[in-house]
Amino acid sequence: MQQGSSGRSPALVVASYLVVYLVWGSTYFFIKRSVATIPTFAVLAIRWTVGGVLLLVIAAFTGRLRRMPGIREIASAAALGTLLLVLGNGLITEAEKRLDSYIAGLLASSSPIIVALFDRLLLRLRLTLVRVLSVLVGFAGVVLLLYDGRSLASSLDAPVLLCLAGVLSWGFATSLGHRFPVHSDNTVNSGVQMLFTGLVSLAITLLAGHRPAGIAAAVSGESLFGVAYLAVVGSLAFSAYTYLVKHEPAERVVSYALVNPLIALALGLVIGNETPKPLIAVGSPLILAGLAFMLYGERLSEWLRRRRAPNTTGSGGGPGTAA
Repeated sequence: MQQGSSGRSPALVVASYLVVYLVWGSTYFFIKRSVATIPTFAVLAIRWTVGGVLLLVIAAFTGRLRRMPGIREIASAAALGTLLLVLGNGLITEAEKRLDSYIAGLLASSSPIIVALFDRLLLRLRLTLVRVLSVLVGFAGVVLLLYDGRSLASSLDAPVLLCLAGVLSWGFATSLGHRFPVHSDNTVNSGVQMLFTGLVSLAITLLAGHRPAGIAAAVSGESLFGVAYLAVVGSLAFSAYTYLVKHEPAERVVSYALVNPLIALALGLVIGNETPKPLIAVGSPLILAGLAFMLYGERLSEWLRRRRAPNTTGSGGGPGTAA
């Protein structure tokens, strides 16, 4: 199928949505498989080093790397990479050693709600009534999802707290990122972040006493496939995402945030045979409802206001009459 003058291909748009939905939705499932026999920071080292190199190669071949990032941009990417990937993704990856993948996926899906709170605290952005409602509904869903049927205190065990800390770090960095001078191209910026994170994670792995030969001797085929999937397929999915950002309306692109947790939920419970939480049937829909309100609530509210507004047009030349 031919591409239009803008470079937009309907077939590529559909394929890109499928890739972003399925690959990013399956991330948490494959993280859990990876850490079954590979140390956490070794997973991060492989995933982000390979991913970073792939993105920078893609950026070079597509002409996005015409301007090399400057020292300040590299420093900003390193700082954000530490918060987003070493701490944010790293804590979630560590948590999945003992935490079901679908829970990690659902908790991570609440990150836009966390970002809204940090935007208020750090950037002094106003929280509208719709966004306040989104936060309340989303957090209610998180509380109900985590409840183990005994008490909230027993529900907040170490893996859950690690995962929540990772989500908080991710949200904090996402909000703070607006103040950092980064490369104008998102693929280049993400590639630098990933490569820096991968090298830092490799150093941590070696300092912790894990040697490549020892890791290779203990790794299972399932874990090896999992980390390869995260490194290669996950990075290619980012390219699909940047294509959608360029050629599709933002309100459609962000739909991945609603689909990904559903994919994570299905993979964890159906394929991974993970244990459903007592209130999963209530908590999960509330998290998704809070997220939907966060993404689309204000547009829906504006549409309803327009629908209810009185018709001011008419033959008498009222305020709605065109000049």
